[in-house]
Amino acid sequence: MSIKIESLDVLKAEQDLQDRTRMQDVYKDITVIIDQISKLPVFPSLVWVWTWDVCLSTLENFRDDEDYVVSMTNEEVWELFWRDADKNGFSLDYGTETLNDHISDWLLEVDAVKENEGDEDEDE
Repeated sequence: MSIKIESLDVLKAEQDLQDRTRMQDVYKDITVIIDQISKLPVFPSLVWVWTWDVCLSTLENFRDDEDYVVSMTNEEVWELFWRDADKNGFSLDYGTETLNDHISDWLLEVDAVKENEGDEDEDE
């Protein structure tokens, strides 16, 4: 029975080492990312990074949805995102669901995404 306990102890030690290595690797990566984000010439930079990431994810979701057509490239949307930043006031203050809704609405408003007006007879 002690062999089983020792084997479990070895497995736990190996897992602990893997977790520690992963933790250290993530720490290094996050430190580099924070350094890069803090050098962005926008304020608050983390909000810009977060909201643009949400925007890109939202565009991908629209691309995967047959009810919508994405009519702009990511670069074209970025230009609008930059232009409309002050007007939009995207914020992390109200939670991710509100941010997602706000960005989805904005993408539709600026015609980056349009409802698919394909053949309606296909469903019949």
